[in-house]
Amino acid sequence: MVVFGGSSYPVLSIQEAGTPFEGSVKQTTAARIWDYIIVGGGTAGCCLASRLSEDPSVSVLLLERGSVHNTWYSRIPLISSDVTNKATPIIKSPSIPVKSAQGQRIDVVQAEVLGGASGVNAMLLTRGAVGDFNHWAELGHPSWDYDSLKPYFMKSEKSVAQHSDFRGSSVLPFEIQRNVREAAIALGYEHASDFNAPDVPVNVCATPDVTIDDQMRRVSSYHAFLPAALVRSRRKRLQICTKVVGTRIEFEGDVAVGVVFESSDKSVPGKFYARARKEVVVSCGAIGSPQLLLLSGIGPKEDVENHGIPSVVDLPGVGNHLQDHVGLPIMYEVPLQDTLHHSENSIWKGVLELAKYMFGIKGVMGYTVSPMSIFGHSAHIDTNTSAVVNPITPIGMGSDRPDIEIMNIPHYCSDPGQHEVRKGIFSFLLCLLQPQSMGSVRLVSSDPHVRPAVDLGFLTNPDDYFPLRAGTKLSLQLARNVAAQGYPIKGFQVPVSEEEDDLDEFIRTHLRTVYHYTSTCRMAKRDEDGVVDDDLKVYGVRGLRVCDASVFPCITSAHTMAPVLAVAERCADIMKLQAKLTS
Repeated sequence: MVVFGGSSYPVLSIQEAGTPFEGSVKQTTAARIWDYIIVGGGTAGCCLASRLSEDPSVSVLLLERGSVHNTWYSRIPLISSDVTNKATPIIKSPSIPVKSAQGQRIDVVQAEVLGGASGVNAMLLTRGAVGDFNHWAELGHPSWDYDSLKPYFMKSEKSVAQHSDFRGSSVLPFEIQRNVREAAIALGYEHASDFNAPDVPVNVCATPDVTIDDQMRRVSSYHAFLPAALVRSRRKRLQICTKVVGTRIEFEGDVAVGVVFESSDKSVPGKFYARARKEVVVSCGAIGSPQLLLLSGIGPKEDVENHGIPSVVDLPGVGNHLQDHVGLPIMYEVPLQDTLHHSENSIWKGVLELAKYMFGIKGVMGYTVSPMSIFGHSAHIDTNTSAVVNPITPIGMGSDRPDIEIMNIPHYCSDPGQHEVRKGIFSFLLCLLQPQSMGSVRLVSSDPHVRPAVDLGFLTNPDDYFPLRAGTKLSLQLARNVAAQGYPIKGFQVPVSEEEDDLDEFIRTHLRTVYHYTSTCRMAKRDEDGVVDDDLKVYGVRGLRVCDASVFPCITSAHTMAPVLAVAERCADIMKLQAKLTS
């Protein structure tokens, strides 16, 4: 039982969740048994556990590596999304050197908390373009097109902002953001009040939906789907065990029958085992899910056996096709008071903003760090003149969905935590939304506590340079247009020139992750490097599924939280239907 200020959240101890593991399933006696065991209580896992446990006849065990993080500041939108704060429940581990980015090691960030990334992210709820999911259908997954997923997007959403100050001009707290919006509109980007509308233009300036409630509190997947009152009311059929790490999935023949786990902080010695009567679902995210499959003997046979793990299924696709939205900060110096650095550098300003929030007055603490973005397709930008939307440009593959986003962030956006900034910095954080480059996740050790080797694969496909160059030029033009409005703005971290060589050098030097890891256990045919089928079942075994961003056939052209929730909602329905058909 976890207690916070007089309230409690019901969780099991590791001894209550499992029985001591004695080396094999046959030797383990009196195992705890649930119908479904979900490994990973992140964005998808919380949703899936909630939906499956709606059925009073089933039992669900949810295992989460992190803790229940329900502090007062975990609900404050701006504070809770600060990845530089040591209190933020994330783990950073360096990638392998990115060869195309001067050998940089870029921090790979994983949230370790009930609710996962939805508890620490920027709270942007963007579904992605209709074309994203119709593209999934074109890749061979007709039941995952936009029309099929639309009900699941809607199922997770409850809008409290259609007629409030979350929308319209008042949503932008800083003058520079309002100036940028006007500059974008002047260049031909249409302003849209609802970025998630299916008919929203590809080239658009938008205020994305956010997972913030009408009391200005962050709403994570944990808050939305597994609040304490709901978990207590379902205690006979829904149990949650935190601070445990899955070490492997156990099989009898080709059937997944349970999960072996141990304390994630090693506070409790030994291994424990829980048995699944129906299915095991892996929901550890695009980094953690392939790691658990590999630890369980599912993946490239040679790689698995090299770590002393018996091969269960030779499945080469496990850990391949890692995609992420490459980020590139183009930064400018602006007046300090027009940035978040003002609250950081002034104790009185920081106290004032926190006091406003605590008294229910809308200030910067109640906003996401990026309340406005510009989305577009690089093929529609005339980079030879003034970077305007050019409808005459030939439309190429995928141009019905954006391939770049420019997030407007009133803060320094390079090397998080590495620099103390004493001036006002505004960032155009350019994001490559349809990367052609891919990376991988591989085991370093058979020890589940050791983070896997992550090759981000940035810029391994030279086609990724074109949209990044175009987006950089667009950002520079936006800054010029803002300056033309009379606003004081000067370059802080910008390319030396707009010549191709200088742009490419700038890209290689300053690129970063946007933490949108996907596709490492993707839906595809088995002989096309697929890991799961269209029902998210893992090839070669029975009773095992994967449900999180790792199953995306390819990355979506927007922030990934909403698609992950849609995947979880649909997975729950698939599992319920199949259980009914086999009962």
